Amino acid sequence: MGRIAQSVVGGAVRAVRALGWYCKTLMGDNHYQRYVEHRARAHAGEAVMSEREYWRHRHAETDANPAARCC
Repeated sequence: MGRIAQSVVGGAVRAVRALGWYCKTLMGDNHYQRYVEHRARAHAGEAVMSEREYWRHRHAETDANPAARCC
């Protein structure tokens, strides 16, 4: 494969990965992982909610404080 073809393929792969990241972020698929990373960084040694507890807490908080949502 030539240099130009490798460059095009590499750019396409980066674009697909970026699109995947964007969709996951938009849909909330990576929110729990970001929460775990934040807890490890900012609150090392403290307990971390399970994924199930996290989503229950997040949805309860959203229902209790419906600040910026459309519905």
